[in-house]
Amino acid sequence: MKNWFTKEFMKASAVLLIVFAAGAGTGYVGGHKYAEYKFQVEYTSRVQASRIGAAAPSASIVRSQRARKARSERRRSRGEKRFMRRLERDLNLNAAQQADVDRALGRHYERIRDIRRSMRPQINSIMQEIRRDVRSFLDDAQKISFDKMVQKFEERRKRRWRKYRKHRPDDPAGQSK
Repeated sequence: MKNWFTKEFMKASAVLLIVFAAGAGTGYVGGHKYAEYKFQVEYTSRVQASRIGAAAPSASIVRSQRARKARSERRRSRGEKRFMRRLERDLNLNAAQQADVDRALGRHYERIRDIRRSMRPQINSIMQEIRRDVRSFLDDAQKISFDKMVQKFEERRKRRWRKYRKHRPDDPAGQSK
C-alpha cells in the first residue's frame, strides 16, 4: 500500500495552504480598504454639501425623495436606468440636479418611445417580409425548424413586452393589446 503523506505531498499541501491564506488575506484587506474608500468618498461629499450651505435633509424629505426616485425608476427602461446611474456616478449629481436631469430624460425618452410606437407596425411588416423571404430559400425540414424558431422568438418577445407593459401602465400601446 502506497503512503500518501510523502515529503512532496506535504510540501505541495503547504504551498497550497499558503496560497489560499494569501488570497484570503488579500481579499479581506482589499475589502476593508475598498469600504474605507467608499466611506471616505461619501463622507467627503456630505461634508462638502454641508459647507456650501446644504442642510441635512429631514427624514420625511429623504423618504419623499426615495419614493420619487422609486417611481421614476419604475417608469424607465433598462437603457434609461443605466444612463441615469452612469450620470449620477460619473458626474456626482446632487439631488436637485438628479431631479432636473430625470425630468429632461423623461421628456426626451417619451418622445423616443412615441417614435418607436409609431414605427412598430412598419418594423413588424418588414420582419414578416424577411421571414417570408428566408422561408422561401429553405427545404421542407428547414421550414419546420425555422417556423419553430420563429415561434419561440415571438413567444419570448411577447413575454418581454408583457413584462415591460406591466411595469409601464402609462404605455397606451400596452393597454390596447
